[in-house]
Amino acid sequence: MTEDSDSPYRAFKEKLCTFADGQHGIRNPFVIAAVDPALEHEVVARLERWARGEGEEPPSIPDDVTVQPIWLDELFPRTDVFKLLLDLGDETEPASIEGTMQDRLADELVQVMVSDVIDREALESPNHVVLLLNLGSLYPFTRASELLDELDRRNVKSTIGIPFPGEVVGGKLNFFGGDSRHYYPAHQIDGKIQEVHLP
Repeated sequence: MTEDSDSPYRAFKEKLCTFADGQHGIRNPFVIAAVDPALEHEVVARLERWARGEGEEPPSIPDDVTVQPIWLDELFPRTDVFKLLLDLGDETEPASIEGTMQDRLADELVQVMVSDVIDREALESPNHVVLLLNLGSLYPFTRASELLDELDRRNVKSTIGIPFPGEVVGGKLNFFGGDSRHYYPAHQIDGKIQEVHLP
């Protein structure tokens, strides 16, 4: 199956390349695309191959642009909040654990990214694309909007892309049936990535 020009999957990658290659117009070069939740892992695997330049999947990444996949589920165990929860073990009420995670996880994930995962020079460059992958694995503890807010607070200049497992409801993104919301300042790709859009 070929990837047509109306595909939100292709549009997502094209917008990332366009922002990384110098397009301006929004405050931060953040791009978000809704993905059928059942396809999240397949889309993530394809984006990883595309980022590494494996295969012929369009669009090609411009020569002066670098792409770095980051798996949020793999970053999670590196946070202090995860270590705290392991230390507390079974002695803590589930509601207390969920509250602690919701209060601290986005902040700590971004802290690990900027201190240990993304090169300092890349943090200052829109030419460096960071793909935040497997967001669904962190539900219900953090949301795309919270990650983008934390990246914005830290003045990260990298181009950020998030494949978002959820639905588009009235022009807003809905994460696993939760509240629908706009993800300002992210550029939202129209439509939802479905199996028919995958090459």
